[in-house]
Amino acid sequence: MLNIHFCADLTLSIVYTEIPCSRVAIRDHPWGDTLTNEYMNTSPIFRSVALVVDDDQSTCDVVAAVLEQEGFTVVTANSGEEALEHFGSHVFDIVFTDVCMDGISGLELLNRISNMDSTVKTVIMTAHGGFDTVLQALKGGAYDYIEKPILNHARLAATARKAHAHALLERDNVELIVKLKASHSKLADANAQLLELNQKLESMAITDPLTGLKNRRYIDDILRQEVALYKRYGNPFSILLIDVDNFKTVNDNYGHANGDEILKFLSDVLLENSRESDTVGRYGGEEFFLLLHGTARAGAEIVANRILEQVKRPMEIEGESVSVTVSIGIAHLDAAEDLDDPNELVKRSDEALYKAKNNGRNRIEVYQAAANDDENDELQAAG
Repeated sequence: MLNIHFCADLTLSIVYTEIPCSRVAIRDHPWGDTLTNEYMNTSPIFRSVALVVDDDQSTCDVVAAVLEQEGFTVVTANSGEEALEHFGSHVFDIVFTDVCMDGISGLELLNRISNMDSTVKTVIMTAHGGFDTVLQALKGGAYDYIEKPILNHARLAATARKAHAHALLERDNVELIVKLKASHSKLADANAQLLELNQKLESMAITDPLTGLKNRRYIDDILRQEVALYKRYGNPFSILLIDVDNFKTVNDNYGHANGDEILKFLSDVLLENSRESDTVGRYGGEEFFLLLHGTARAGAEIVANRILEQVKRPMEIEGESVSVTVSIGIAHLDAAEDLDDPNELVKRSDEALYKAKNNGRNRIEVYQAAANDDENDELQAAG
């Protein structure tokens, strides 16, 4: 809150204490314009509050340290119940929460936060990186997810910055709508600003911050559209799952920052080997996704072989010439197959990728239907 005092010499003394209210509330105050100009025109992260929730205090400490270095004020909680209590005394911009906790789980906490304030951006932290857990969190309104243990502090910081920027943009969007209702004379100008903000929000929601490629949320949407086109018109298409071989060893030997540079290099290779009608995305971690529109199996194998060779180009890292390899799993629809679930195609490419890894890495495998189902199940269980 703000305590305003008039001193004996009629000068105005403003004492700042913690502000448990939104920027909208400050601007609605009788002194709102003065307060906004004096206290809000600073670094975007300055005075922004982040909540970290995990029943493991060491995880809270690691995440808090990274966020504090970025300029956030950090509040920690060791349970969902404690986290909800903090909402009574703080206004949070971003929340990082574990999924598996006693009492209120991370997914239930996500739902309650969304109901209280949909502009708060919640990032899920999970050691269970399975498709179902992540998909459930994203469908429940999670902004993004981080895999535990949290070793890549640079990615954690980048995710926090992007989530914070997204929250501010969304709140600015709400404020702008309020202004539009109150000021019809500025309608045209405000609509232009609103359109720009919405475009930024839309772009941020479907873009991977490290590589600039499309993210998993966008990939899921475009895959559903592609399957619908296939069912209606019979247009063939293929998907490739590409995974960097022994990427943990690369990070261990050269550090996460150089590991990120390798991921950016692979992104460039994939873009060089795709068309405007294709979709290139980062599926998570060191795994990438390429959807080849109107491309049957033979064409997909040609593209995959080009990627396999081009990614071996040496890179200079800390004075050393370093090259990496990838494994690629291919799944395709180019026959009269009745497929309703797009996720089934992802599972097929994932099984082919497991097979490529199991057969020595640095290779391509194509999903084969019924004849190899048993083998694919065994590979997935072993992986």
